[in-house]
Amino acid sequence: MATYAVTDNGNNVAAGPKAYVQQVVVDHSSTNLGINEDIDLFKIPANTLVISVGIELVTAGSNAGTLDVGDGDAADTWVTDLDADGTAGIQEFGTATKYYDSADTIDMKAITAAFDGKIRAWAVMVPVGADATAAAFA
Repeated sequence: MATYAVTDNGNNVAAGPKAYVQQVVVDHSSTNLGINEDIDLFKIPANTLVISVGIELVTAGSNAGTLDVGDGDAADTWVTDLDADGTAGIQEFGTATKYYDSADTIDMKAITAAFDGKIRAWAVMVPVGADATAAAFA
């Protein structure tokens, strides 16, 4: 059985785009996120690999509801049922890596009650690029 190697790639590590973190703090104390309303937290460019998305409850809400974080496919793609009136500092995150071939958004939704607290959200993303040029090998 033959062994092949990609040429012109000195350490077999691509020198292309690097992973980056987007982060946002959203305070709903003056404008509540109503039940079944959502807010776009991040824009995802086309051809992006999302490695992880999470939220942290900074200030608990006064209503006994839950929060989901999702995308255009499902409201809970990344986080399901974070306790919105729980203890400040609780976190939940999803690590089921997902490739987005077209632009999308990562959204937070108030599921069972309006949310009037504060959260911090983050997403780890890697731009993949649309160029599908084949690598030379020998």
